[in-house]
Amino acid sequence: MAEVILDNVSKYFGRFKALDGVSFTVKPGEIFTLLGPSGCGKTTTLRVIAGLEIPEEGRVLIDGYDVTYKKPYERNTAMVFQNYALWPHMTVYDNIAYGLKIRKYSRDEIKRRVKWALELLGLEGLENRYPLQLSGGQQQRVALARAIVVEPKVLLLDEPLSNLDAKLRVRVREEIVSLQRRLKITTIYVTHDQEEAMNISDRVAIMDRGRIVQIGTPAEIYYNPYNFFIATFMGRSNVLSGVVERVISDKLYEVNINGLRLNGTSTGAKLSTGEDVLVVIRYESFRKADEDDKINVIEGRVERLSFIGLALQVKVITVNGHVILAYLPPREVIDTGAHIRLYVSPEDVKLYPSITGVID
Repeated sequence: MAEVILDNVSKYFGRFKALDGVSFTVKPGEIFTLLGPSGCGKTTTLRVIAGLEIPEEGRVLIDGYDVTYKKPYERNTAMVFQNYALWPHMTVYDNIAYGLKIRKYSRDEIKRRVKWALELLGLEGLENRYPLQLSGGQQQRVALARAIVVEPKVLLLDEPLSNLDAKLRVRVREEIVSLQRRLKITTIYVTHDQEEAMNISDRVAIMDRGRIVQIGTPAEIYYNPYNFFIATFMGRSNVLSGVVERVISDKLYEVNINGLRLNGTSTGAKLSTGEDVLVVIRYESFRKADEDDKINVIEGRVERLSFIGLALQVKVITVNGHVILAYLPPREVIDTGAHIRLYVSPEDVKLYPSITGVID
């Protein structure tokens, strides 16, 4: 198991700054995921760790050794690419053995290690096939086998499931986690899929425009997003605009959303009376209000119901004219056109300083 440290790493492509002072530490043996939208710098960060890109500023350390200017083969890392990058003219056996041959292992050692990798990834009987004779899931496992057979200190995975269908993605995702737990390889995983990141990760780093904006466990990031970008990137949310009407405590505020008054919390900056704010409420944060609920009650008319399996999605037009989407229990009995009262806890009403003022 190895520790990986990026220390203030910046990378330019011409005048474009792809990475802007990226710093983080990956603990030995953990799955650390880089998550963000396309173009945010995730893959560039992974390629810098692998040695496929050299940063203009900063350092990369693996197990305490500065490898910033080391060749990829000098770092003892292995990378699984998004398109798998299997040699089409080589059999499964030869694809897996390729890295061992480059490292000049003996024939017997190569045979032993490839046999171990085939068994570990459930590829026995496929060693004489070629990549085009395999399914997408089988190709993915061959790419993983080729990476782990060299026993790397660090495993780097660049959107490894993006070419698989939804059902296969879930299965292979579980296989990757199970494999990583057994081998205890420090793993850095890149994805733009929030569900995927939350399912596999010990910790997640959210990236935006070449910077790390928050690092934490999946639960920490989901329930306490540091800024508006993260709050709306993770999960599905209602976004409203309002004005701070009253400061209740250090992080608790009353906001006026065009006549709808809610108490909410700020996870970042302190807010002031009269300040414009963006209000973010996740769909699943609502429940039907009880008679005892006196604050944070939203009243309106049910405009549409959508059954989505795990929840009943309810579209509500509030008495103030706002559109609210809420997830309620799937067996909840609600009629279209009915009056409804929804409750949301103040800690689930996230408030962020507004840059643009009002969102309609």
